[in-house]
Amino acid sequence: MMRVLIVEDDPMVMRLNVEYLNRLDDMQLVAQCDGVPAAIDVLEREAVDLVLLDIYLRNRSGLEVVRYLQRNGRDVEVVLITAAAETATVRTARRLGVSDYLVKPFTFERFRDALLACRQARDALAELPSQVAQRDIDRLFQPAQPSAPRRAGDLPKGLTVPTLTRVARAILELDDDAFTTEALLPATGMSRVSVRKYLKYLTDIELLDESFHYGQVGRPSFTYRCLDRRSLGRLADN
Repeated sequence: MMRVLIVEDDPMVMRLNVEYLNRLDDMQLVAQCDGVPAAIDVLEREAVDLVLLDIYLRNRSGLEVVRYLQRNGRDVEVVLITAAAETATVRTARRLGVSDYLVKPFTFERFRDALLACRQARDALAELPSQVAQRDIDRLFQPAQPSAPRRAGDLPKGLTVPTLTRVARAILELDDDAFTTEALLPATGMSRVSVRKYLKYLTDIELLDESFHYGQVGRPSFTYRCLDRRSLGRLADN
C-alpha cells in the first residue's frame, strides 16, 4: 500500500486527483493540502510514500516541498501535476529528481501510468537482495522500453504485426487493467489458443503481468494485468 499526499490549491483539480486515486488499488490517501506549509507539516508527522504536487501554490512554489524532502533525506516519490510547462521549470524538476511530470489537463490513463511506475520502482527497491547483480541495477536505472515491432521478423515465429495490433487494441478498449484471455475473444475474433500466444509475447516483453489459478474443471485460468499502456498504445497504432 502506497501512502499518498496530494498538494493542490484548486478544489476542482483536487477532487479529480482524489477521484483518480480512488480508482487505483494499493493507494491510500493520507492527507490533502492546499499549500507548502501544510504539506511540510504533514510530511513531518506522517509516513508518506508519494506526493502528488502542484507547482503554483498561491505565492509559493511546490518545488519547495521537493527541496524539503531532499534536505531531510526522505525517500518519497514525487509526481508533479501542474500547469507549469516552462522549459526552465521542467529542467529544475528533472534536476531535483521528481518521478514524473504531468501537465494539466491530464488523462486518467496518464495519471495511472505515473503512479503505477512509482509503485513498481518502490517494489523493485524493496525486493533487492543485500548484494545485487548488474541486471537488477539495470531494471532500476535503465528500465526496458519495448519498441513497437515494425516488421514480421521482429516477432516470434507464428506471430504477425497486424494481429498483434488487433490484440493490443482489444486490451486497451477494456474497462479494467486486469482481464482474462476470454475477455479478448469477442473483440479479436480469434481462438483462445491464438490469443494466448500473443498475450504470452506481451508478457515476455513486460507489457503485461500474467497470473493463473486452476478452475473448477482443473484447467488453468490465466489473468493478465496491463503494466505499460503507453508502450501497448504504440503497438496498437501500427
